[in-house]
Amino acid sequence: MPTEKTATININLVPKDPFFETMIGRSLKWALSAGRYIVMFTELIVVLSFVTRFYLDRQITDLNREIFQKESVIQSYGDFEQEVRDIQERLSQYEQIEQEGNIVDTFPLLAEVIPTGIELEELVIYPDRVALKGTVLSQKSLNVLINNLQISPDFNNIVVSTIESEGNKNSGFVFQLTAQTEEIVKQKVIKK
Repeated sequence: MPTEKTATININLVPKDPFFETMIGRSLKWALSAGRYIVMFTELIVVLSFVTRFYLDRQITDLNREIFQKESVIQSYGDFEQEVRDIQERLSQYEQIEQEGNIVDTFPLLAEVIPTGIELEELVIYPDRVALKGTVLSQKSLNVLINNLQISPDFNNIVVSTIESEGNKNSGFVFQLTAQTEEIVKQKVIKK
């Protein structure tokens, strides 16, 4: 028996609306089909924003809790920090007093080594050195000063930076020199 092919028949009982064949109809049909996707996409964004909001709220809560805990730890160290600052201030005051003691000790030592005939115009005493600027009538007095400083165990590293003639007005010299006084500080530390 020969097989006969049956033809498929599509029957559409809904009549085609001639409105959808016009330009406005096609635009409206496209807007309705694309509008579905736009609405679904918008709903997806809204759901994601709600989920993100809950996640970010949780992070803010955790951060606020950590900040509160760290604030309480910092406040507990407040008294300790104040004590440390007080101790640092006392140490700096002690160092200043110790430096002043070094300055006071330097005066008699300088009086021992400065010979007569030297007139000091400027004397600066630092914690670790002294700087002298003055005039001397003769080169012999200047040599005696430099030798006394070199011989003295209280001064070292003597540097003469300037020796100039005063010119026609006087027969003397203007000099500048520096000497380190670290030995004085070391001796005080050993004595304590």
